[in-house]
Amino acid sequence: MIFILSLQTECGSPNYPRVLHPEDSAYSYTISQKGMERFIACGMDSAIIYAQNIPIPDLSFDLDLGLTQIKFILSDISFANFHVNKIYIDIPEDNPINAGASGVDIEMKLNWKFQQTSYPYVNDQGAGQILIRNADVKAVADIDCDFDDCPGHLLVNVYRADLTFDILQIVLSGGSSWIYQSLIDLVISAVQDSLSDIISEVIVKGITVLMNDIMKADGYFEPYAAYPGIIKDDRFVSPMIMKRGYMVILFSGYIYSLSDLSDEYIKPSMLIAPVYNRFNKEIQFTLSEAGFDNQFYIFHKYNDVYSKPGSFEVIEAPTIKFYNVKSILTVKVKALDQTHTFEMVGSPTLRTDKIQNKSSQATHNVTQVFFKFNLLNEEDQTALGAEVLEHINTVLQHANYQIANTPFMKMDEMEFVFDPTQKVLRIVGDNPKECPHL
Repeated sequence: MIFILSLQTECGSPNYPRVLHPEDSAYSYTISQKGMERFIACGMDSAIIYAQNIPIPDLSFDLDLGLTQIKFILSDISFANFHVNKIYIDIPEDNPINAGASGVDIEMKLNWKFQQTSYPYVNDQGAGQILIRNADVKAVADIDCDFDDCPGHLLVNVYRADLTFDILQIVLSGGSSWIYQSLIDLVISAVQDSLSDIISEVIVKGITVLMNDIMKADGYFEPYAAYPGIIKDDRFVSPMIMKRGYMVILFSGYIYSLSDLSDEYIKPSMLIAPVYNRFNKEIQFTLSEAGFDNQFYIFHKYNDVYSKPGSFEVIEAPTIKFYNVKSILTVKVKALDQTHTFEMVGSPTLRTDKIQNKSSQATHNVTQVFFKFNLLNEEDQTALGAEVLEHINTVLQHANYQIANTPFMKMDEMEFVFDPTQKVLRIVGDNPKECPHL
């Protein structure tokens, strides 16, 4: 049996005045086929958390024993354990994604009840387990971007075939289970098809809820903890770009003030169409130079965070330029009625905070990307220069460039690479060998 699961997250987005498109993207995410396999493996391992909370219908069936009939009920069925041996995925160019899992072992808990339908109306009950070994799950998915009902959100269609398995065991305990254990072959025959459908549906639902949490189905934006009126916009600006062996996701990457969502500092003319898959790594984030200038502009205009009252005033938004192994930040300040221009040379760093989803209790990661600067020119090594430098470095730890990412990444193990030709900063690396816990 084949059926389709269609997903569209609740909108929840701020009322942006403009729909963004691919040419507006200020940052992107590239993942290789190997990286996607690892992502799905971690996702399926973690989906058990969600699957345990998904209600599973009772299974009720009659067993004909010739002279009498008995009604068997399996109730309170829930997932106890779930293990995947191997994930495989194919990312063909401009086609749906084909994915699957093999060697899947599943353990489920249940209660059982026995009722004879004729005299002497014997009944009994107890607990039990369903054990499935060496199962296969196959799926085909296509992903599109909504530009109409909720611009920037994903439309996901998951086409899924039935779960298939080699070994199915049902173990009964409690009551006089030793008597009814002899009926197990009849019980298995009665529930095998239903179990296949139910388990497949629960797995897909569990992964769906997990994916929605990971993909941030809360409007696709992240407020800044220290500046709640400022948000990082994570709308999707195009469908996923499928290339042979990898795929690319283009995000908005803009930073906005909620007080004026029409104030967009980045313009398409400031952005260069990125080159994808430049590194032999599973994961790559590409952050544009213009995106950082947007960050400086918004925080300067709406919070004036770079000025230090009583000491100096930053008279215009700082700007940044990327070079081969460094970045140069230009800061113009006014102090004691005199204007000074400081150039600072910096290297990027990051910090990842875990944000808990209040409804699911799962976590997603928000990585703060910022620079640690030093004064570039010897003539700027003054008391004022030192004060400006210290203040800028302190403020940037909180007024920075945010990246929402999955809990399966370890961003602190990745490396930074400057690409001045493309005017981007790339963060590249591989998935961890062990799946981090949610």
